[in-house]
Amino acid sequence: MAEKEHINAEKQEKLKKQSEVDAKDEELKNEDPKTLRQKLSNKNQDYVFRLEKELQRQGSLSHEEAVAMTDGLLSEIVIAQRHGQPANGLYLASPKIKAEEMLHPEQKTVETPFWQRAVDGALLYLAIFVGLFGVIALFETKQPQNSQMGILTLASVGILMGVFMVKYNDWVMPKNGQRIGLPKLLLSGLGIAVALFIWIWILSLPAIRVINPVLPGAVDIVIAAIAYGARYLFRQHYHITGSSFASRPQRK
Repeated sequence: MAEKEHINAEKQEKLKKQSEVDAKDEELKNEDPKTLRQKLSNKNQDYVFRLEKELQRQGSLSHEEAVAMTDGLLSEIVIAQRHGQPANGLYLASPKIKAEEMLHPEQKTVETPFWQRAVDGALLYLAIFVGLFGVIALFETKQPQNSQMGILTLASVGILMGVFMVKYNDWVMPKNGQRIGLPKLLLSGLGIAVALFIWIWILSLPAIRVINPVLPGAVDIVIAAIAYGARYLFRQHYHITGSSFASRPQRK
């Protein structure tokens, strides 16, 4: 009997606390925007500041108009902040993307096709791999040339890694409430790693050297810059936003 009373008391206490939290949230919904701005954390203040700048830039709005638009978000931002969630986590969007959504609420979102994300990721990793080894080659002047990777190896490994990372993101992100099982994920990753090692070994054979030369570091860096520039133009053309490997749906 005493134990039952204790459990009931705990439930009542939890309900009381939850009621107080809900009441505070409701109170914040009706609070003046100026007061709400003073309650923003430093991180959320920065988010709102950058959001207003993006609204002014993208929508050709005045400062006052941008402030008026963000005023409507302040209560939900502060409420989420009270529960430990910053604005970027609340909206799952950067200030740039959130501004776009606010300025064009009628636009529908469609998922970025896999091939576009794959090309985006491939160009990014191509630039990273070739550029990194190019920088290393500039400082490793005493290293024998035949110990370095050829351009075909660097380019193909970078491209394959970029595509794999995009696919990996698809595997680990839940779809229809389901995600790929851990054993299958590990086996897939192991299979890809083995395939990459075999591919690198094939490209390192002396007979392949003629089409897989080791280029000077400066040339590698130029190729990396071209790849990154091509990626930038590709993203601009297809209006790709966000991360290459966790890109958000596009607005059309």
